[in-house]
Amino acid sequence: TRSASIGSFQSPLIEYVIIGFMIIAGINFTRHYKLLVEFQPRYFFRDTELRFYFLLIFIVTGTIVLLANPSSGTVSDNIRLVLFQVVSILTTTGFSSANYELWGPFAQLLLLALMFVGGCTGSTAGGLKIARISLLFRVVSREFRRLAEPRGIFAVRLDKKAVAESTIQSFLNLVYLALIINIAGSITLTALGVDILTSITAVTASMFNIGPGLGQVGPTDNYGHLPTLAKWVLSFCMLAGRLEYYAVLLLFTRAFWRK
Repeated sequence: TRSASIGSFQSPLIEYVIIGFMIIAGINFTRHYKLLVEFQPRYFFRDTELRFYFLLIFIVTGTIVLLANPSSGTVSDNIRLVLFQVVSILTTTGFSSANYELWGPFAQLLLLALMFVGGCTGSTAGGLKIARISLLFRVVSREFRRLAEPRGIFAVRLDKKAVAESTIQSFLNLVYLALIINIAGSITLTALGVDILTSITAVTASMFNIGPGLGQVGPTDNYGHLPTLAKWVLSFCMLAGRLEYYAVLLLFTRAFWRK
């Protein structure tokens, strides 16, 4: 409700409370049900996606605090500011408590990468989702093993369960569509006179429901100054991202209209 977002409150307590609820909202709600309703904490903490989620928050926050020198405050202030922004972007909440564009290109690039990742599947977050990113690593690892052992047969496993090849193919198609839309949207915005950094991050933030980006759409800016056609492009990116591309792109296929 404020132009400076959560930073306008100037309250560490408010920031920590919001950090907690953002983390909760970025977790698969099935896991919440298992923990709070069925009282199965072992099932909750044994989840691979959940461990990856917390590990990513810890690693990125620690890296930015140690290497990016986010502010001139105390160590605890730096940790709070960075943790808030990392969690906000990872869970695609859209809040900001500091101007992270002042943290340098290294921190900005890490935050841009988090925009693509998003939260856990079955959560309120956007992005490609933690489980899919984890699956992507496993698929790439399997391809290396296939190159080393051409006669071997290797299954991709997630939570000790083999993932069907049809699921892997569908997932790779989804990633492919996401990259195509991201590149096409970014090129279109640059053709309209928007600078490269703003174009890439505006499209990414729109696709994955982030909110603030970098450049002219950073945490202290907005999208109001962009050309009208650029806003239409970003509106399409928002719809495509929230409906995970297939549903929107299907409208533009000849086979759909023939039916």
